[in-house]
Amino acid sequence: MRHNILFPTDFSPAAHHAFQYALLLADKLDTALDLMSVYHLPVGDTSRVAPHQVDSLLREKRAEVMQHLGELAEEAPANRIGQLRADYGLFVYQEIIDVAGRGGHQLIVMGTKGERSPVQQMMGSVTTHTLMNAPCPVIAVPQSAPVRPISHIAYATDFEPKDEKAVANLTELAARLKAKVHFVHVDREVDAAKTEAYKMVDQYPLPFSDFTVVANPNPAEGINAFIAERDIDALALFVPNRRLLERLFHRSFTKQMAFHTKVPLLVFRG
Repeated sequence: MRHNILFPTDFSPAAHHAFQYALLLADKLDTALDLMSVYHLPVGDTSRVAPHQVDSLLREKRAEVMQHLGELAEEAPANRIGQLRADYGLFVYQEIIDVAGRGGHQLIVMGTKGERSPVQQMMGSVTTHTLMNAPCPVIAVPQSAPVRPISHIAYATDFEPKDEKAVANLTELAARLKAKVHFVHVDREVDAAKTEAYKMVDQYPLPFSDFTVVANPNPAEGINAFIAERDIDALALFVPNRRLLERLFHRSFTKQMAFHTKVPLLVFRG
């Protein structure tokens, strides 16, 4: 039996949209979703009550969260729902990471909010911290992303030598989804009209059947254009450290050109 997918939720519209996407993935991967939500009491609430009442407030809050999780679970087939978890914690991303680590989850699926750049929304947020520290791959689903099967995945690479593990994991996931992987590299300077003439591609040690080098001084813009041109369903990144993610999505970079991708972002960590 395969490990479940972890779905953290704050019950927002963005999270509900991601839930529909997570259900589709669970069906394709023949697994179930473990639903979790992290709760805590606002500082103002705890400061206005006696210490002995705090436990009562926490119990009420947990019961409320479990009720919402139960209502969400009722929207899905019973065989696609695993555990329901209401976890207390001040640092939401840390609770998610801990649960995924203890539960051996194969994947985390989360929602991102708003119509602006997903990474502008995520920088410094729960999703960003989860992307950078989770023990398993994470899919961040923009609220504007269509809920449809993943048939084409773009894998953005900087020719990192540590790509091998991520590529192996992505290849295995793509095979289970019956999806094709398209390798893409954005070159800021080189005229990369012909992939076969590009030396770094020739020396790339990993197997691939579709590799495109895009010439564009703006990496995010280049990848965004590639996604639109190829009708890509998800963008995958391997992040051995923060360098590639920040190069593509750092706030200072998005001031020049906001990254308005409407496809889910799949991140593999080193």
